[in-house]
Amino acid sequence: MFVRLNGEEAVGILPNTRHPVNEGRLCKRGWNRYQNLRSENRLSHPLVRKGSKLEEVGWDEALQISKEKISYILSRYGPQAIGVVGSPWLTNEDNYRVSLFCRQVLKSNNLDGSYRFSGAAALTALNETWSGALGSLASIQSLRESPAILVLGRESLRDFSPVGARMIQAYQQGSKLILADPVCLRAEHFYNTFLPFPEEQLAQILKEKKDVAEQIPRLLAQPGSAIVFIADQIKTASSLLSLLSFMSQDQADPHPIPMMIPLSRSPNFRGAWDMGIRPNNGGLTLLEMLDLSNVIKGLLVFGDDLLTHLPSFSLMEKLKKLDFLLVADRFLTDTVQIAHGAFPIPLLAESTGTLTNCEGRVQKLRPVLNTGGESRPLSYLLSSLTRKLGSSLPAHSDKEMRKEISLVIPQYQNIHSESELDSPQGIVLSTLKHPVIPSIPFETREGPQAPGKYHLFIPNTLYAWSRNQMILESPLLRIEYPEDRMALRMNRQDVRELRIRPGEKIKVCSDHGEAQLAVEIDESLPSRTLVLPMHFSTVIENLAGKRKFDHIANYSYCPDLEVTLKKV
Repeated sequence: MFVRLNGEEAVGILPNTRHPVNEGRLCKRGWNRYQNLRSENRLSHPLVRKGSKLEEVGWDEALQISKEKISYILSRYGPQAIGVVGSPWLTNEDNYRVSLFCRQVLKSNNLDGSYRFSGAAALTALNETWSGALGSLASIQSLRESPAILVLGRESLRDFSPVGARMIQAYQQGSKLILADPVCLRAEHFYNTFLPFPEEQLAQILKEKKDVAEQIPRLLAQPGSAIVFIADQIKTASSLLSLLSFMSQDQADPHPIPMMIPLSRSPNFRGAWDMGIRPNNGGLTLLEMLDLSNVIKGLLVFGDDLLTHLPSFSLMEKLKKLDFLLVADRFLTDTVQIAHGAFPIPLLAESTGTLTNCEGRVQKLRPVLNTGGESRPLSYLLSSLTRKLGSSLPAHSDKEMRKEISLVIPQYQNIHSESELDSPQGIVLSTLKHPVIPSIPFETREGPQAPGKYHLFIPNTLYAWSRNQMILESPLLRIEYPEDRMALRMNRQDVRELRIRPGEKIKVCSDHGEAQLAVEIDESLPSRTLVLPMHFSTVIENLAGKRKFDHIANYSYCPDLEVTLKKV
């Protein structure tokens, strides 16, 4: 897309008619993307906490104080006491720099991203299959030739218009579209089949051919079939691995596993993972870093509002009680407000570098605005801290950094070609070969719902549009994507049967606890199906008790619950 300017002010967005993915089209978020470029909530100067307040200081003073705090933690507790958080809101080059800084300067392997709680299950499953950077798993354009497309959750089509447009084209050309969504009352007309099951039960249901038409497993086993899903809605790595295993088995001729389009609500979800923003060699995940029993004393957060992505009250409290929290960001976020120090970095529209989209297409950024306030590139911050800590890292330009990335990460071997990167289509990463799907047992299918019980779904909303910084800094998009109220979403018929009115409170009881919640009618929900967004962490913890642990993805999650309802 292009940014329209009036002098130094962004006043609009224009689509790129030559781009192979959007083909000159934008969604409502794209058309309003310029509004956060004019935000008055920018972090414009370095901040240092003095007493209970954050005060503006110069870069030299902020760097010196940060160096002293980091040096103290390293000398007293060792590198295992410090952690680093990269971000899907940073470029590939900056995430790679963050990885080098953590491992080579701080000598720590405690490196992760906030997507540990919002997509790590999907990324880990894909990583287990291909053992490394993911490369190109499919092209969005190729969806229109796919004989069958399995869509996990209707938001996959609704919220991502370039992908949705290709799926509609596929349907018009005879492709079979299959929607799997347990919190959907009815599917749109272009879906040939609707499966009201969660993704963790899907592989077992398809394998047994129970409750589904017999031809569906056969359709999905065809070469060229595809799976489209929002990564943060995959609850466990094993559920995606078992689905991949089912769709790839019993083939006379080996063929690639289904085309994969893992969607995300952040711009560089794939790229951050590929650049190494994850722990290795015994390093701690973000969940483990913020565990009360661990020794983490300091955390450096680059480019992410971490506080809004944490799924539990205890993790939030640990973050607030760290000896040292350093943040580099573009806005005065909730995480900046609790930090001991903060540095302003440029917006993506003020930056150079590259991003990797959901299909493995690397695209180049071109700055359209001058850097605001005293913002300085993340490369400057990291190199300055490195020098003050008495260490050294090569001060590579973005172009030189891409050259190094191309040598270290095989799937990115072509990104040093500046002429290809400058083209409208960018560079599509090399296609991965020889996937090996680990042997994963199918998850046990739940029995029928008990009489008088309701099924409470807890969708992962930590990366929801209403909590996305791009939305929060855009007045129009905040109206389009209002923040969720703390309410229990219910089918209208269920509300009538309980003889309650919208807005009234009802008592929700589980095996672990209870909570009183206001009721909100959702016409799209099936009967006896409830929805409560995951980011209402205190209420969720009361109802769910101890979270389940995904040992493959190394993170905890809230299972769906069977509950009863009582009128207050």
